[in-house]
Amino acid sequence: GVPIREGALWLLSAEEELAMVTLSLYVNGFSFTHRGREHSFSLSPFSLVRNCKFQATTAEGIDLSNFKCFKVSLFTQGACFYFGIKSLQDCDGGEQERTRWVTDISRAMRLVTQSLFPPFEIVCDPLRGVSMTHRRFMAGYLLHHDDETIASVLYCELHPQNRDHGKLVVYENDSCRVVAMEICITERSTCCEKVGISCSCFSVEDHLFSARTLAERKLWLRAISNVKVKLLNRAPSPSREELQNYRDAVKEHIDGSKAAFQSHAPTDPLLERLSRPSIPPDQLELVAVAALGPCGRAVIIPDAAASADTAAADAAAAEGSPLEARGREGR
Repeated sequence: GVPIREGALWLLSAEEELAMVTLSLYVNGFSFTHRGREHSFSLSPFSLVRNCKFQATTAEGIDLSNFKCFKVSLFTQGACFYFGIKSLQDCDGGEQERTRWVTDISRAMRLVTQSLFPPFEIVCDPLRGVSMTHRRFMAGYLLHHDDETIASVLYCELHPQNRDHGKLVVYENDSCRVVAMEICITERSTCCEKVGISCSCFSVEDHLFSARTLAERKLWLRAISNVKVKLLNRAPSPSREELQNYRDAVKEHIDGSKAAFQSHAPTDPLLERLSRPSIPPDQLELVAVAALGPCGRAVIIPDAAASADTAAADAAAAEGSPLEARGREGR
């Protein structure tokens, strides 16, 4: 494919060596050539880009404070790259160029992430006939980091405090028939965000998630934080009326900023789906793989048809409709 942006940047290596490289940004990844070797990486949902600053001087006597730098962190893959634009003291061209690069890279990361979600809206009310959901006050899809190459699109719902804990119940899809796991939330549970430009990643205990939008991440973190505050204050389990008040507060927040909760991702995922013939059709899993060069990303995506409603979910579970997908290369 054709890069959406290409330009010369300085690459700062771990040895504090500066090298001029040509960075090519694609719709789902980036590449550059260093020391005669091409390096290609996919932009996973668990990536971030942010400005940074160095005050050091390299072994060659180059003052890094004269460079407008930014980093691209593929933190679940253990990779981090520092790029810079040399800035002249009498103009702000370096700052403007860095801003454009950071904006374009963050936008590509957001599109990759949003393209993996099925259409959905955050809901607060329980599902009729599904007793597991009766105590929920917020639910929606999140991406879950499974390992270095696997992430899953799972349906999560938050339950309020009950005695000494709340919980985040994670399902395979929004029919809420199959529980993938439960994450216990206590007053000591760690819950924090990843700091990056338009980054929608956050963690709950040792689980790493990515929301569809920045607004959705803020809402999840705020709701979980409220549960922790209730636990810290030894609040009793909410009554039916109090639980409805929780739901109404979430709905009011969403209604007050609807535009921020709308995804502007392309209609189709940035992935190409291929069937996996070696597995019987009734046992296939829906898997999508987005790969660029040697580093790939795999995403397990719920079947949209299976999660349309409860009846359709049961029918789809009986018949099965899994596919395997290989991602389009970003270059």
